[in-house]
Amino acid sequence: MNTDQLIDVLSANLEPACPGQLGKTLILAMGTGVAAAFGLMLMTVGPRPDLLSTAHLEWVAAKLLFALSVIGTGAPLLMRSIRPGRENATHWTLLLLPFLAAIVLALAMLLLGRPHAWRGMLLGATPVSWARCLICIVFFAAIPFGALIWALRTGAPTRLKPCGAIAGVVAGGLGAAAYALSCISDTMGFIAIWYSAAIVLCAVIGAQLGPRLLRW
Repeated sequence: MNTDQLIDVLSANLEPACPGQLGKTLILAMGTGVAAAFGLMLMTVGPRPDLLSTAHLEWVAAKLLFALSVIGTGAPLLMRSIRPGRENATHWTLLLLPFLAAIVLALAMLLLGRPHAWRGMLLGATPVSWARCLICIVFFAAIPFGALIWALRTGAPTRLKPCGAIAGVVAGGLGAAAYALSCISDTMGFIAIWYSAAIVLCAVIGAQLGPRLLRW
């Protein structure tokens, strides 16, 4: 078979590509991930008993806002990374913005608080709050991560390690949003340290699995 014949074979029965299909697939994966994360939360730890009380509702909103800011920052980057040739236009440092904002707010609240209260502000309401946070967020992020990997495989990512890391960040944000309804530690320091640590752990796992799961 010569070159012209090979080109004719490869170009036969071509169908026009749908430009919005990748975006729809990614949105479907995120929707599936949201449902799975919240479903796991309800089946395991459950929502906090005082979820709707006025005293704690503001903190639940703060945790959700942090998680949603992580998702909102990571999702557009994930959309760019799924398309070959657009990786160089992806500003990876934008992922740091929600974490930096949380750290700044946490430092401000620590300075305004009393030093003897710092331990509780940083480690949580109970001695095991920080460990529970790490485990739950990573656990709740597992199915969302799998759904995002499925969506990414419908595209053609070329920088697999960063792409996997961003998928981990977004999945971690979804897991954090689910855990926000269960978490009883209501301090900005706890959010800045342990929510961030759990999401970073998801990113590390995603970076390690990305080259294996996204290879094409």
